[in-house]
Amino acid sequence: MSERRGSLVVILVSTMVASTFSIFAISVLASPIIDDFGISRTTVGVIGSVNTGVGALTAPYSGRITDRIGARRAVLAVLVLSAVCMLLMGIAQSPWWLVFAALVAGLPQGWGNPATNALISESLPPGRRGVITGIKQSGVTLAIFVAGLSLPGIARFWSWQAACLTFGVFFVGLAVLSWVLLPAHMPQPTPVGDPADRQRAALPPLISQLGVYALLMGLASGSIGRFLPLFAEEELGYNLSVAGFAAALSGLLGMGFRIGAGRLTETTGAPRAILIQLSTVALVASTLLAISPTAGRWLLWPAVVAYALGHTAWNAVANLAVIMNVPSRDAGQASGIVMMGFLMGLTLAGPVTGAIVDARDDYVMAWWLSAALAATAALVLLLRRSDHGPQGDVGVDGDSR
Repeated sequence: MSERRGSLVVILVSTMVASTFSIFAISVLASPIIDDFGISRTTVGVIGSVNTGVGALTAPYSGRITDRIGARRAVLAVLVLSAVCMLLMGIAQSPWWLVFAALVAGLPQGWGNPATNALISESLPPGRRGVITGIKQSGVTLAIFVAGLSLPGIARFWSWQAACLTFGVFFVGLAVLSWVLLPAHMPQPTPVGDPADRQRAALPPLISQLGVYALLMGLASGSIGRFLPLFAEEELGYNLSVAGFAAALSGLLGMGFRIGAGRLTETTGAPRAILIQLSTVALVASTLLAISPTAGRWLLWPAVVAYALGHTAWNAVANLAVIMNVPSRDAGQASGIVMMGFLMGLTLAGPVTGAIVDARDDYVMAWWLSAALAATAALVLLLRRSDHGPQGDVGVDGDSR
C-alpha cells in the first residue's frame, strides 16, 4: 500500500511540474528571450497569456473529458502535451514559434488540476487527501524552483533554447514513467449517456465562489509570477542568477507551504478562513515589492517568503476544497471551473503588467494593483461568510454531496 501511494505521489507531482513548467520557463528566461528576439516586456506578457488563456478556455472542457475518459488517461495526456510544448520552445526561431508553443502549453496548463484532482478522488479515501493534495500542488512550486535554479545556468553555458529542449526530453521520460507506474485498472469513468450521468446534481455554490476568488488571486499573483525575475534584474539591480534564485526560493518555500496548508485545511475543515488569511499575506507580499525600490532591495527576500505563502499556498486549499465537497465523478468538471477563474486571472495579469511597466518604466504601480486585488479576494470570501452566517464556511467531506 505504501509503495503504491509513493508511486501515486510521484505521478501527481510530476504531472503538476510538467503542466505548469513552460510558463515559469518564459518568466525565468525573459531576459535572454528579449535580447534574442528584440521584443518588449509587453510581448513577453502576451506570450505567457496565450498559455494561460488557452488553459482558462479549455479547463472546464478538459475537466469534463477527465470525467469521461478517467484519471489515468488524462494524466498521461497532460504529460505528453507538456513535453511537446517544451520541445517546441526549444526549436523556436522567432516570437511566433513561442506563441505556437504557448498555444500547445495551454492545454496541459488547464488540464493539470482536473486530471490530478480526479486521480486523488479515485485513489484515496476521505481523511487521506489533505496532505497528498498539498504535496501534489507543491509540484507547481517545485516547477518554479527547478526553473529558477537550472534554466539560467543552462542558458548561460548553451542557450535558452537548449534549456527548453533539455526539459522537453525530461518530460518525455516522466510520461513513460507514469505510464509504467499508474495501475492499468483504475475506477471506470461514467459512460456518456449513462442514467447516473444524466441524474448528476448541480455543483454546489462553493465552486462558483472559489472560481471568483481564484480569478482575483490569479490577477494578483500573475504579475509577480510572470515578472519577478525581470523586476529583480531591472529595478533592484540583481544579476540573472540571483534573480533566478529568487524565483527558485519562492518555489522551494511554496512546496512546504502548500503541503502544510493542505494538512491544516483537512484538519480544521475550514478552507474559507484559511483562504482569507492567505490572501491577506499575499497583500503583504505585493506591498513589500512595491516599496522595495525605495526602502531597500533587501525587501525582495521577505517579499519572496510572503509570496510563497500567500500567493501560492491558497491553490492547494482551493483544490482540496473541491475534492472535499464534490463527488469524485464530478471532480474534474468542478476543478476545471476553478482553474478557469485562476488561469483567466493569469491571462489578464501578464499583458496588463507588461503594459504598465513599459508605460511607466517601473513596477511599483503593478505591485500596488496586485495588493489591491489580493485584498479584494479576501473581501469576497468575508462577504460570503457574512451572507451565510457561521455555517458559511466550506464543509468537509460529504457535506455538500
